[in-house]
Amino acid sequence: MFFSSKKSVLGVDIGTTNIKIVQITTDGTKHVLDTYGMVDAAFEIDERNEANIQKTVTVLRTLAERSGVTTNKVVASLPTSVVFTTVISMPKMKEDELQSAVEFEAKKYVPLPLSDVTLSWTVAADDNSDQMTVLITAVPNNILKGYLKIFELAKMQPQALEIEALSLIRSLIGSEIGNVLMIDIGAKTTHLNITEKSNLVLTRNIPIGGETITQKISDTLKISMARAEQFKKEFGLNQSSIIPEMIKPILASLKQEAVQLQGIYHAKGKSFDKIILVGGGANLPGFANFMSDMGPAIIKGDPLAQVTYNPQLEPLLRQYSTNLSVAIGLALRAIK
Repeated sequence: MFFSSKKSVLGVDIGTTNIKIVQITTDGTKHVLDTYGMVDAAFEIDERNEANIQKTVTVLRTLAERSGVTTNKVVASLPTSVVFTTVISMPKMKEDELQSAVEFEAKKYVPLPLSDVTLSWTVAADDNSDQMTVLITAVPNNILKGYLKIFELAKMQPQALEIEALSLIRSLIGSEIGNVLMIDIGAKTTHLNITEKSNLVLTRNIPIGGETITQKISDTLKISMARAEQFKKEFGLNQSSIIPEMIKPILASLKQEAVQLQGIYHAKGKSFDKIILVGGGANLPGFANFMSDMGPAIIKGDPLAQVTYNPQLEPLLRQYSTNLSVAIGLALRAIK
């Protein structure tokens, strides 16, 4: 009798304005992107909002069916906007001492009673120091229960839930040992994540996203958001259009946050080996060049480097690859 070593997992990235899914099947060391799907819709997940729960379930099931998904094993992301995340340095200690120490520290950063959240943490080992870096995450219980209810109603089996930054590290950085700044430009928020040896060591959120830019174009030209979005994607920072002058102040504000973070990092005697642009906003024409004077190499995140896929899908996949970075990283979590 022969047994297959293949394992399929569905990565589900439920954002504030869309859902993205990616199914990956692994066989040994080969990871195949079987199918993917994206749909635009606004979501606010909370177990107390039954209407939103049902809407999300319907959209998710329809998207999975139309994409030809063949597994019900799911790894999903928790949006950064609803998760309290902090990275702290603590003295090294025994595992049985760690829980009470983390809970004590978490009270300083989590603006809710610990009884109202689900607390988790990950320790990044540093053998050359008496300190350890600890990533603490706290998810409001009503949000967590909302997500679990969605997957139960969608007849999917969640294998894990994790924050987006960890999925991005998996899909874009892998086991690289350098220092990396990831600039993840979402619809409503931009997340700045610093990694060292593939470990998340600092994260910062900025209330600027792709919609901020689209809204500025819409207001200035007095056109619809849909038309403004089209202009943004077509022209970006192309100097042959009037669009750059409208949106440069927004991008300059975002860049200044990244430069300040770089300055803090330099003050510690460290530097970035490269800066990775990811998220839908990374597709803005001319944006990489706009950021290029920060010093390190500026590259666009490429999650497709981690998987194999039908070459005929190359043109379409390349168009949406940065948007799928989180979903790919989620699927890879369960099979690596």
